[in-house]
This record gives sequence, C-alpha cells and structure tokens, in this order.
Amino acid sequence: MRKRILLVDDEPQLLFAIQEYLSRVGYEVAVAESGEEALNLLVESPPDVIISDILMEGMDGFEFQRRVSALTGDSIPFIFLTAKGDLEDRLTGLRGGADDYITKPFEPEELEARIAAVLKRVAHTRNEERREIENLRSRILARVASELRAPVTSLVAHMNLLLTERFGENEGEKERYLHSVLEDARLLSQLVNDLSWAASDIGGEITLKKEPLRIAPIVRGSAAIAARVANEKGITLRISCGGLLSGIIDGAAMSRALSGLLEAAVKLSPPGSQVSISATRAREGGLEFIITDGGCERDSDQEIASEWADSLSFAKQVVKGHGGQLSIRREPDGSQSILIWVPGRIAKHVGRRK
Repeated sequence: MRKRILLVDDEPQLLFAIQEYLSRVGYEVAVAESGEEALNLLVESPPDVIISDILMEGMDGFEFQRRVSALTGDSIPFIFLTAKGDLEDRLTGLRGGADDYITKPFEPEELEARIAAVLKRVAHTRNEERREIENLRSRILARVASELRAPVTSLVAHMNLLLTERFGENEGEKERYLHSVLEDARLLSQLVNDLSWAASDIGGEITLKKEPLRIAPIVRGSAAIAARVANEKGITLRISCGGLLSGIIDGAAMSRALSGLLEAAVKLSPPGSQVSISATRAREGGLEFIITDGGCERDSDQEIASEWADSLSFAKQVVKGHGGQLSIRREPDGSQSILIWVPGRIAKHVGRRK
C-alpha cells in the first residue's frame, strides 16, 4: 500500500513539480495551496507524512503545524520544506514538533531520502509499541484473573445464603444481601470488560471506535471498581465533570483506561485521604482528564512504579490511539496527578433531542 503524503505550499509550480516527482517514486500525494485547505484534507483523509512550507499567505507554516498537533497529538510525521533556513527558524520548527527541516533549494533525491528516513523511524517506533502491547496484554490477563476471584467468591456466598433462606422474615437483611449481590455482579461485569480488552486479538494496536459521547457517564462508570477499594480504605473519591461535556472518543476504551489509573491512585493513597478525577474542556480544544491521588503511602519508588505500570501502559495506548497526550505531574502537597489530553472537536449536541 502506497504511503500518502500531504504537501502544502503556496507556489503552484513548485507544488506541481514535487507532486510529480514523489508520485513517480511511489507515493500518493495530496496537495494544498494553503494551511486552511490542508487542514480540511487532513480531516477527510489523514496522511502518513505532512510536508509544509513556512512562508504562506494567511496561515503560515508554524501556525499550521500547531493546529495539526492539536488535531492529531503529533501522531503524523511533519517535515518543513522552506526557504527560511536561519538557525532560529529551524529551532522553532523542530521545537514545535517537526521531524525534519529541509531548506530550499534542495535536490528531489534528498527530499525522498528524508521522507524514507522519517517513515523508517516511525515504523520502528510502532514495532516497539506492538511488542509492549503484547507484554501488557499478558500482564492484564493475569491481573484480571486474580481480581475476579474475590467478587465471584462473594457472589456465590451471598446467593447461597439467599437460596437457603436463612433470614426468615427479616426483609431488611435480605435486601442488604441482594444489594451486595448486585454490587458483585456489576464489579464482575467491569472486570469481564477488562478481560475482553486484554484477550482480544488487537494485532499489536488498540482498535478504537470513536463516536460523539457524553463524558459524565464515562467518568462515573470508570470510578466503579475504585469506589469499592476507596470505601474499604476510608478514602473520599471526588468526581467532577460537567453534565453537558461531550467529545468524540471511544467510551469503552477511555473508561477502562481511567478506571485502571483511578484504581491505582486509590491503592497508593493513605487511608482517610482524597482521590479525585475530573473532566473539563481543554483550552486548545478537546478534553482534559485529571486523576490525582491522595499522597503516596508507599516508601519504595520501585513499588510505586509497579502499582502504576500496567495501568499507565494501557492508558498510554488508549490516549495515543485518540491522538492525545498523557503526562504525570507532582503536586506541591506531595500528591501525584495524571493528566490526559484528547484532541478533537467537542460535539455540542450529544444527547439532546433535535
């Protein structure tokens, strides 16, 4: 399958010449004479590589690069091809996330070689990520299998008590045990969903089904397992999310990612502390999720890293699949926050009647 290149330049003759050459050497080339036109092409059909001039009318190359980064989370390799060859401009482009910087005039063969080198680096990185996912899948299977034992045992015990009718006419006691049965069943359902993610044949990558969704139910649902652990430890679990907040995401994958991070945060936090999860609209567009623990109660950094390892690995894959970014921030009070940013337009009318 031919690699697709999006070529952006406001010089029609140069645009035509580069398109002709790259097409002859085996690439599929889409062209745009402005940043605005290129953004529309990007949304319609994401390319494998973007090559852009800097000096363009209206939106210049630097602004175009920033918008591409906001839409894709730097998931598409970006090459500047421009007459602006001074050091400051090159540094601005590379610091902004560009993968390469080629100055005019140039030889077509050099451009072809640079494109091939960038694609080779991307392919190598993705192969490494596939191997990491395979290892992660095995660890998640083992972890979920272990966590299934407790709710299954509890569910069986509660059902046996109800079936043997040991409560007589005590309806209150029966109701309490029925609620326990429902809670165990809900927890089992969540764990089975976790298991399905790990066991599915994802071929080294997480396949996402993104659609316009309300965010509040996803955030509340992700807190299900963590709430049980928090209750046992006397930890306050604070959930903050605007009821009308919505976005284009894979709800099941994001819920699973947030659930794992939140559960790890609760397990690491000391009894009586507070753990929080929030979802807000990000300034640059898209969504921002923040999970903050209650201040770690473990003394060993290695033990802390072990608690976070699987949850962070899975969350990073989900966030990457959305074209977003995940970062960790140490707060002044000693607590730790996981920040997730997911790019994309906000769906304003999700859940409303037309």
